[in-house]
Amino acid sequence: MKTNPISQHGAAVALVQLLEEHPELSKHLTWSVPRTGPGLVGIVHDDGVRVLADCRRFLGGSVQVGREHESGGVVVRQHVLASVWRDVRVEILVSLPVTAEAVAA
Repeated sequence: MKTNPISQHGAAVALVQLLEEHPELSKHLTWSVPRTGPGLVGIVHDDGVRVLADCRRFLGGSVQVGREHESGGVVVRQHVLASVWRDVRVEILVSLPVTAEAVAA
């Protein structure tokens, strides 16, 4: 019988449940289960404004906006949706061109 739970186990189970309930997320995000920090981290790769809005709709939480930086010749800001889902801290990260920010708010 195990006496020391694996810290990432709950996050991994939550990720399986999240993707079962919202399979479209596997098309737009890459997920990680870090050893420290939030339980789940999703990085949005495409259709950032829509995916971030969808995630906020069913995960709730709040979006924090980072500082401007340049990426591939485009000025972007990283947006972080922070939430809790099934008792697991979740962060969804997306870098959006500064011109698209008004749509994401």
